[in-house]
Amino acid sequence: MANRTKIKAMAKELNLQTIVNRQLKELSMGNLDYLQLILEKEVESRKQNSIAKIRKFCSLPSIQLNKERLHEGVRYQVEKLLNCEWIEKSKNLLIIGECNTGKTALANYLANNAVEQGLKVFYIKADELLVVLSKKEVLSKAQAIFNKIRNADLLVLDEVLYLNIDKENLELFYKTIMLINETTSIVFITNREISDWLKTAEEKYTMQLLISRALADTEVIRL
Repeated sequence: MANRTKIKAMAKELNLQTIVNRQLKELSMGNLDYLQLILEKEVESRKQNSIAKIRKFCSLPSIQLNKERLHEGVRYQVEKLLNCEWIEKSKNLLIIGECNTGKTALANYLANNAVEQGLKVFYIKADELLVVLSKKEVLSKAQAIFNKIRNADLLVLDEVLYLNIDKENLELFYKTIMLINETTSIVFITNREISDWLKTAEEKYTMQLLISRALADTEVIRL
């Protein structure tokens, strides 16, 4: 007769946590059906644990999207983006809206969807990116973050041009975006219209290059 204690001990040795943590019951089903049920739950559990680890690696914020706040047209745009074809083609997305309109929550929703489809994602604010770029040659932590960005399929860049950026940092920002965008899609999150980017830029030529190249063939969502 089967020994539940022995079964759990062997499951623990094999790292089958679904069996270890599950109350084993006598069910009115065949042995193979019960084995399949247990293994299916183990596979699903490992999948969810893997996704949780990836999300932690991505540095995604813990924020939920309230879909009810989205206009019908925006919901239609979002539904089309969920297949992630735009990421596979290294295309970009621009999310524009005033404060507290759900920009970051929407980007987070799309990023989590990408993670669930097996894509590598990384989230960072624009000012934090500039710090990483300035420190990566001397600080291993900054270099490690930059490596994560370079290896990502999707970069979520928040608070883009939330504050004005000086000439030196703008040039560094532009060159980095161009480098990253060769292999990585970027979600730009901003509270400023593109026309304002150029108006307030100290170096208008570089800003125009950024706008024309980084935002070429980019889908725009306005909240």
